[in-house]
Amino acid sequence: GGAKTPLGTGPHLELRHIGDNDSGIYQCRVSNGDSVAESVPLNVTVLVPVANVTITPGPLSHQVHTGDNVTLRCSVQVGSAPVTFTWRHNGQELAQGPVLELRDVDVGHSGTYQCMATNQLGQYGHRVFRALSPELALEVTPGSPWVTEVAAGVSGFLLFLVLLVAVIVGWLRWHCLGG
Repeated sequence: GGAKTPLGTGPHLELRHIGDNDSGIYQCRVSNGDSVAESVPLNVTVLVPVANVTITPGPLSHQVHTGDNVTLRCSVQVGSAPVTFTWRHNGQELAQGPVLELRDVDVGHSGTYQCMATNQLGQYGHRVFRALSPELALEVTPGSPWVTEVAAGVSGFLLFLVLLVAVIVGWLRWHCLGG
C-alpha cells in the first residue's frame, strides 16, 4: 500500500478541526517489544457540508438588454458530492442545475437571482446542508446598443441625404433660373 505516517502514540487518536484532507485509511499498530500486531484497516471518509456558494459571472449587479442571452453558473468552494443546485428568481424557485441559461431576455427577467447549493451527508443522507449565494441583481433594459447605433447611423445618413438633395435643388435653381 501507500506510505504509513505515524499520527501519535498511546491507545487513543484524536483528530481536531477535521477536514476532507483527513479522509483515508487508518490503522493501529501495537507492539510489546517482542511482537507487533496491526488492526484491520479502517477507511475514513470525511463529508463536508456545502459552503461559499458563488454565481459567475459577477459582479452582484448585472445590466443587460432586451433580447440578450444570459448564462449564470453556480459553484461551491467546499462540499462533498453529490451537490445539487436550485436557482431562485425574486425568491421563487426557478430551475435546477449548476447552469442557468436565460435566452432572449425581456424586462420580466429583471430582479434578483440566487443559487442554493445542497448536499446530504451521513450514513443514510439524513443530514441536509444548504448554502445560499449572494443575490445577483439583473436589470434588463429595452433596446440594445447595436439597435441604438444603427438607428443613429440611419438617421445621420438620412440627414445627409436631405442636405444633399437641398444642395442639388439649390444648385439646379441657381443654374437653371440664371443665378
